[in-house]
Amino acid sequence: MINFIDVESRNVVGIRMNGKITDQEFDAVAALLEKRMQEFPKVNVYVEVESFGGMAPKTFIKDLRFGFDNLDRFDKEAVVTEKDWIQKITPIADKIFDSIEVKTFSFDQKDEAKKWVRQSNVNQET
Repeated sequence: MINFIDVESRNVVGIRMNGKITDQEFDAVAALLEKRMQEFPKVNVYVEVESFGGMAPKTFIKDLRFGFDNLDRFDKEAVVTEKDWIQKITPIADKIFDSIEVKTFSFDQKDEAKKWVRQSNVNQET
């Protein structure tokens, strides 16, 4: 399940993930990201991961395609989680996708994560 979170910045899309991600939920996130990409040269993402129950293969392919097609449109991603495996893969993703700054935070650091992701590395004037 995905719920949207207000992160108090128009160029940041905030979501909370808990359980399995449906195709419809992915489409809603992609639609909001596309809308924000029309408003800003770069978009940041704030994600709280309570649990991750996976997604259908079709949804996973859509997610990969969307991410790779828009790689240059993202600036930062803050991942808030207590999941050890996510905390371990985030630094790898940060190195692989060097155009996006990815950082992991624990749930007791949510305020710090929101502050960090709101501070853009690029000029956001359109």
